[in-house]
Amino acid sequence: MILTGLGCGMKPRYRVMVSDQQTEYTCRQDENLLSEALNQGIRAIKRGCLGGGCGFCKVRVESGRYELGKCSVKVLTPEEKERGYVLACRTKPLSDLMIRIEK
Repeated sequence: MILTGLGCGMKPRYRVMVSDQQTEYTCRQDENLLSEALNQGIRAIKRGCLGGGCGFCKVRVESGRYELGKCSVKVLTPEEKERGYVLACRTKPLSDLMIRIEK
């Protein structure tokens, strides 16, 4: 976790490591993984609707804690959720994360 800027009521920033791309970026606790990646020029994660309905940004969390927002069961099944899959556009970090982008 990176603690800079917390005195102003800002949320902590966490490291997000993309294991299969050897890429790393930071993400605020109140932002989703995809938006923060795009804001920092990281284009490793596919993007589509940006609202949880298309599934283009599906990634697997290999380690770390996160909060997954609402998304379509058509693009992210309960079984996939149990195996650690999330939609990057609907996922906020609660700790440092290691994610894998599956082709």
